[in-house]
Amino acid sequence: MQKENLKYVSSGKAKDIYENSSGNLVFEFTDRVTAFDGKKKSEYDEKGEITCKIAEYWFKIMEENGIPTHYIECPTPTSMLVKRLDIVPVEVIWRNYVAGSLLRRYLAGDITLPQGVGTEEGSPIPGGMIEFTTKFEAVDRPVDTDEILSNGWLSEKEIEYITDLTKRINNIMSQELASSGIILADFKVEYGRTPDGEIILADEVGTPDGCRFWKGDDFEKGVITSLDKDVFRKSIGNLTVAYRELFSKLQRTNI
Repeated sequence: MQKENLKYVSSGKAKDIYENSSGNLVFEFTDRVTAFDGKKKSEYDEKGEITCKIAEYWFKIMEENGIPTHYIECPTPTSMLVKRLDIVPVEVIWRNYVAGSLLRRYLAGDITLPQGVGTEEGSPIPGGMIEFTTKFEAVDRPVDTDEILSNGWLSEKEIEYITDLTKRINNIMSQELASSGIILADFKVEYGRTPDGEIILADEVGTPDGCRFWKGDDFEKGVITSLDKDVFRKSIGNLTVAYRELFSKLQRTNI
């Protein structure tokens, strides 16, 4: 895709964003990776291309299952054309297992876990749980529905709709992953409003930048082996190798 025909909009942690002449956006997936609110940074060869392909893979599955998204097409191996939306200023996290910030907040004494849920990394959360965080603040922070409502970010009906949609996304992904030997521990998604007010899935979905994927056979042995950004966060391997293995498993599942 010719960059000279695009208008630069902004750069995020892992993507550069452009606008085309039709008013749609182009996501350019880069090799950048960051962790801990940008304190840890690096680049890995092929990361952008693999992440773009995984995002496209899941967007197509979501559309096939009736989940509305802003995905249009991928004109190059590292770029994605999407509909421009008014992004909801709330990120949504779905958790199937105890991990990441949920565990850190529990250990710090900031939260209690749902009744009956174990307190170690990898403890299952029966039925799953949803959390909300801010989107456009300097550092994302957890928010409850009262704050979301008081700020006018979402209405009660919209919160219910997004909760239902996120649960459906979790079910779709978990079912797709069942035959690949991969556990979906948690994931985050974003939503946006179309010009007519419809809320649809935005940004990206199902990528190892925004999900925790664990090897199922290792997990059954009591070992958590990550195929996601935790490889970089915890300095436990090569990120490209982990992402490539994840994509390979997804492809083999659907051959």
